[in-house]
Amino acid sequence: MQHVRNYGSFLQAYALKTTLESFGHQCEFVDIEQGVPLPGLERNMRYLVGMAFKRYFNWSTVKTLLPRRKYTKIYQKRFDNEFLPELGINKHTFEKYDLVVIGSDEVFNFNQHTSYGFTPQLYGDVRNAKKVISYAGSFGTTTIDVIDKFGVRDRLVAAMSKLTAISVRDTNSLSVVKDLLHKDPSFNIDPVLMFDYHKYAKDPKEKDYIVVYSYPNRIKGKDEINAIRSFAKIKGKKLISICFYFPWCDETVIPHPFEVLGYMKNADYIITDTFHGCVMSIKFNKKFAALVRESNLQKMNSLLDQFGLSERACHDITQIGAIVDRDIDYNPVNDLLKKEHIKSIDYLKSNL
Repeated sequence: MQHVRNYGSFLQAYALKTTLESFGHQCEFVDIEQGVPLPGLERNMRYLVGMAFKRYFNWSTVKTLLPRRKYTKIYQKRFDNEFLPELGINKHTFEKYDLVVIGSDEVFNFNQHTSYGFTPQLYGDVRNAKKVISYAGSFGTTTIDVIDKFGVRDRLVAAMSKLTAISVRDTNSLSVVKDLLHKDPSFNIDPVLMFDYHKYAKDPKEKDYIVVYSYPNRIKGKDEINAIRSFAKIKGKKLISICFYFPWCDETVIPHPFEVLGYMKNADYIITDTFHGCVMSIKFNKKFAALVRESNLQKMNSLLDQFGLSERACHDITQIGAIVDRDIDYNPVNDLLKKEHIKSIDYLKSNL
């Protein structure tokens, strides 16, 4: 997923690549092979127009179209010209590989309108590799029921049977692999949690702020916005949105990925509805609230449950102030992170 303009995608890709290189190996990214879109998941003109209308032209956001487009263009330009080249996504030295690692993020999730469609390569059928494993892969919203609905069970089994070792990062993915292959995969933490990012985090100049970490047009309900603004006002903090423009936030910033880590590290509170927003909150031991939605239900609940932080999930927006301001005992969380770090490194080294 290294071509995605997304801070979480950048940070997990950088972390996994750098970890593999630290073991003394040459490492580069393999591009996703073009597959065939499954029925109903085509990325056709109707879908693209619908998405554009939903994101930019609905009545609730039409007044903020120009500033949102302005920040979106800056965001896309920085990723294309600075961040992605720094990641090394276009470096292709080899035609064949001793080992290909599939992961991390939603590499197993075909239940979405991607440009590459359904491709067996993402599940282990990598023709130019001597050996293939996965690391902390996720099926996202793809459940066993979805797999059977699209009739691809046999194709997944055939591809994933070629994996020498399978590692997933959430409970849904764990159950899917068990159902498909009748064996237990390894359960490992996301590379951003595995990797020591503390020394990379660049501190921002801002102080006394709450980070809002979300995607375009996701936090849009009046109740959600009013509850977040009310909490910020009570605490005397300004609201800073990272990368996406929300007119109700005091400031929007589009920093380098390592500066994002700094914003998270130094925030007084974090409000997020993304997986990696929660990951960074946990990593830097922050007070945070997770807005759980249908699109992220599987992976968010799994992450929070794993670290005993299920009470950070906000299902009732009127409770967001109480949730985000509640103290967290991070001692058991950090102890578990240390154990999971060792477990992850051992998994990778044993399969190299």
